Amino acid sequence: MTFPKPEEVGPGEVVKRILLAGVDPFRVFAEISRRPDSVGAFACMLMLAVAHFLGNSSLVSKVVLYAAKGEAVKPEVLSIGDVRRVVAVNATSFRRVGPLNEEHYAALNMLSLGYALVTWIAWALALWLSVKLVGGSTGPVVVLSGYMLSAKIYENLTKAVILVVYLKGLSRIELFIAQSAQRVNTVMSLVSLAIAEVSGLQTALLAHMAFFAVWNLVVSTAAVYQGGLVALKRSIVSGVIAYILASSIQSIAYTLIASTI
Repeated sequence: MTFPKPEEVGPGEVVKRILLAGVDPFRVFAEISRRPDSVGAFACMLMLAVAHFLGNSSLVSKVVLYAAKGEAVKPEVLSIGDVRRVVAVNATSFRRVGPLNEEHYAALNMLSLGYALVTWIAWALALWLSVKLVGGSTGPVVVLSGYMLSAKIYENLTKAVILVVYLKGLSRIELFIAQSAQRVNTVMSLVSLAIAEVSGLQTALLAHMAFFAVWNLVVSTAAVYQGGLVALKRSIVSGVIAYILASSIQSIAYTLIASTI
C-alpha cells in the first residue's frame, strides 16, 4: 500500500508564510501544520537576526567613544545641545577612539544571531511543554516556533523605526569609558542610559512593548490551537503559559550571551 507524498511548499509560498505568519497566525499556522517546511522557519530566524541588528545599528551609529585609564564609576548622563554624553570613568584626560569599528559591528552581528537563535529555541521548548501540558500534538512544534518569529521580526523592525524617528534630533552619543570597557555589551548599556531622557521615546517604547506582548500572546495561542490541535479555551491557557516560559528562557539566555560579547 502506498501513500501520497506530502505536497511540497514552493519558494513563493514560503515567502508568503514568512510575511503573513506574524499578521494572520491562525490561518497561516493551519497551513503550516498541514504542510510543514523547515526552510521558512530557518529563514525567519535569519531575518529576525537582521531586524535585531538594524535596531542596534540605529543606536550605535551615533556613538563616539572616548577612552581613558581610570576607575570605572557610576555613569553620569549629560545633555549638551543635540549631544548626549555619558561619563563612566574617573579620569581627567581622554583619548578619542572614534565611532565603533569593524570588531564592534562583528560582535553586534553575533549578538543579533544569538538573540534570534535563543528566541527560536525558547519558543520551541515553551511551545512543546505547554502543548504537552494540555495533551496536544507536538509534531510541528519546531517549525511552528520558527514561523512564530515572524511576529518578532515585525516587532524589531517597528522598534528600529521608533528609534530612528525619536533620535533624529540627536547628532551623537559620546561615551567616556575606561580603556578596558569597550565591549559591545557595555556600549549598549551606556547607550540605553543616554537615550533614556529623550522626550517621548520611553512612552513610545512602552506602548510598542505592550502591543507586541499582547500580539505575541495571540500568536502563541494560534500556534497551540492550530499546531497542537487543542480546543480554543485550552489553547488560550496553553498559549499564555508558552509565552511566559519563552519570554523567561529567552531573557535569561540572551543576557548570558550578551555578557560574553
